[in-house]
Amino acid sequence: MIRAAVATLAILLACGARAQARTEFCPAEVLYSPAVAADAAGRSASAVFSLYSESPRTIVSATIVADTDGGWYTWDVANLPLTGTIPQVRSELLVADFPKAVFVRHAWIIHVRTAGDAFGWQTLGEVSCGIPSFGVPVAGPQKPLPVGGLQHVKATPIAPLYSTECPHPFAPAILKHAARLYYPSFAAQDQWFSAQIAVAVGQNDAIADAWVYKSSGNVAMDKNALSAALASSYASAISYCQKAEGIYLFRADFNPS
Repeated sequence: MIRAAVATLAILLACGARAQARTEFCPAEVLYSPAVAADAAGRSASAVFSLYSESPRTIVSATIVADTDGGWYTWDVANLPLTGTIPQVRSELLVADFPKAVFVRHAWIIHVRTAGDAFGWQTLGEVSCGIPSFGVPVAGPQKPLPVGGLQHVKATPIAPLYSTECPHPFAPAILKHAARLYYPSFAAQDQWFSAQIAVAVGQNDAIADAWVYKSSGNVAMDKNALSAALASSYASAISYCQKAEGIYLFRADFNPS
């Protein structure tokens, strides 16, 4: 029996051994938590945040937006090094200060300029990033973090950039059709293999890239899993009622019985 199982996930939240991503939809992404003194619902007058990426680089400049339960806000950062190794390539912690206590629903980068990264973003100058795939309308509040000794930036109110006025404003990328998997005739007929393939799905339902996320331990099986993932079809994620770029995890199980 040969079976294809599929699941979706945010790349940096997955467990288990994985390969480094080959595609980035934006030169950096935002991690954030409410500051200490947040209430039980996660509302705070400040948010502790950092930027992360798939390889070391410097964020020359970036504009961040946040959708909160108290309106939309924006703030800028500049000359921010992202250091470390995957999956820990990130900036130092900073603090965004709001004029009132709010709960941050989502935050992401809309414009960014980089230097010194392995993905070639610096050659493009200032990059405009699309809306990320969030998968769910609102995540639960994160654990509040202290702000002592951290650099602060001021968040400025802005008009809402996007709407959620549609039946399904948020949804992850999904599989529309799974291609058939083939168990190689030369493989041992009593072995079970499982491989996971990360598929980058663009805003037009098309595959932007795919790579082995978690190896089966067998090169032939990994190749077959990758071929099946590339031959399958997907639907883009939805964020704020618009098609969004996202990652889909395609898991291929090879069971000869």
